[in-house]
Amino acid sequence: MKTKLILLGGVPGTGKTTLAYALALKLGIDKVVSVDMIKAFTKSYKDSFGKYVFTTTHEAYKLEDISVIEGFLKHSEAINEIILNVINNIKDNVIIIEGSTLNKEFVREIDKDKYEIVYINLTLSTDELLKRYKKKEKLRKSNWIENIKNIEEINEYLKVDNFNIINENLEETIDRIVNYVKEVLYV
Repeated sequence: MKTKLILLGGVPGTGKTTLAYALALKLGIDKVVSVDMIKAFTKSYKDSFGKYVFTTTHEAYKLEDISVIEGFLKHSEAINEIILNVINNIKDNVIIIEGSTLNKEFVREIDKDKYEIVYINLTLSTDELLKRYKKKEKLRKSNWIENIKNIEEINEYLKVDNFNIINENLEETIDRIVNYVKEVLYV
């Protein structure tokens, strides 16, 4: 039996973490993998990973003279390699993974003989993102507001053909995702 992966991607502030845990509660799933937690853990082993692990999706391009999207993809590739190692060691039937590095390229790399996958991209308008960033800025320092142009570019890149969700109402978004996951993965 294949492990079922529910991937929640999107730029910072789109509600990936909140939705991942709400979805886990609603569907009775006990494994949620957070890209942010993986990144925090890897900082303890700084010498073992390349420079792209220790940057952000929207500033990775600064490490070399490359475009925002190229930097995002290099950062994503570095993080997603670690995520693949983590999920290959989890023996649960269903796993939710949430993070801004999840993208179409990552989905292509996952072993389809071993996993059934649903990839959901969460998206918001720039105005809604800025509103959320201003709220979060009061809680912790981030550089999201000053990097909004880069984040917008990544947001556009992340849009997928199958399932993009505009996450402006939490309960409606949870219900839409639950229905979609049940329909596609029979969870």
